Amino acid sequence: MRIAIAGAGIGGLSAAIALGRDGHEVTVYEQASKLSEIGAGIQLSPNATRVLDWLGVLADVERLAVEPGRGDLRRWDDGSPLVSQPLGQEVRERFGFPYLHVHRADLHGVLAGAATDCELKLAHEVTGFDDTGRGVTLSFGVGTGSRPFDLLVGADGIHSAIRRKLFGDESPRFSGSAVWRGLVERREVEHLQLPVHSHAFLGPGQHFVTYYVSSGRMVNWVGVTPSRSWDVESWTELGRFEDAVADFTGWCPTVTGLVEAMRERPIYRWALFDRDPLPSWGIGAVTLLGDACHPMLPYMAQGAAQSIEDAAVLAGCVAAAPDPAQAARRYEDLRRERTADVQLAARSNEEMFHLPDGPEQQERDRRLAAPESQARHRNAWLFDYDATAVVSR
Repeated sequence: MRIAIAGAGIGGLSAAIALGRDGHEVTVYEQASKLSEIGAGIQLSPNATRVLDWLGVLADVERLAVEPGRGDLRRWDDGSPLVSQPLGQEVRERFGFPYLHVHRADLHGVLAGAATDCELKLAHEVTGFDDTGRGVTLSFGVGTGSRPFDLLVGADGIHSAIRRKLFGDESPRFSGSAVWRGLVERREVEHLQLPVHSHAFLGPGQHFVTYYVSSGRMVNWVGVTPSRSWDVESWTELGRFEDAVADFTGWCPTVTGLVEAMRERPIYRWALFDRDPLPSWGIGAVTLLGDACHPMLPYMAQGAAQSIEDAAVLAGCVAAAPDPAQAARRYEDLRRERTADVQLAARSNEEMFHLPDGPEQQERDRRLAAPESQARHRNAWLFDYDATAVVSR
């Protein structure tokens, strides 16, 4: 097939690698004039690293990533532990693949380097399409239209132009929260003595997550706080250091120490949006992938992982069905329930993470520390999923 992908993010590039190596003629259109990625750390659970291994890039990612030993939930005020679950070798043994922390730009760079079986067109913003039934042609913000493609995949993010063309204008839902983001060199915060774990500090109405990235050279942190006035979604929007300090005043020394480390560094802030699960992702030979169809809040750490899963299932469906529209519908049928479950679980975690101190919070902490909770991995239903084998089942 001749396949067009709108968007060269993590999901779009993963799909390009998978489809290109199957012999399809893949063209990726990216609106940016330079192929790069912004942001900071992301978490790659075994359901994602399984696909990265299948794509042939896991070893390269691991060289740039950090494998945490444990995942800890802690109280906001004194940093006391609520629950600690093993990651590291135990996750590898149980699920077959690692749990990794990686800088988004490092992962994106590996994927871009591996996407050799496709054509990449930069400075091409796909603004619309026309599906004639005999092929899909694209329109762009500047320039002329395209030759017809057999299949169009909209991997163009939460404000997807492909989604808007399919289903009309619809604003994403503002969660009422905004995220502070910081990245600091490890040597600058050695006094905090952070182990190579994932740490989440849960507090009233907000929480704070930190872990190592970039082969352990950098410490990544994000802090979620309520916000009624900040609704800027851009990851490159600068926030005021003084406002970040105020949002985490009274928190434990690990949190305040990491925020303080940003005094002479740029600190970023963006608003959190998602959408309700869609009943359909496409029409005819046009479908969606990643945030274009299932943008989710970060409380399951699954945004990138779900787009990587999408890529594997889409490639499997295209390989199994000679008709592009049939392949697109099967892909959607196999993915909608899974991604909707993750979207809704993320919303549920938002409430659980942000309980005010009191009886409900104490009951939450009791359940987290209970022996039966410790005996099973709370996200096993996520990690067990094998996107590379879904189509053949």
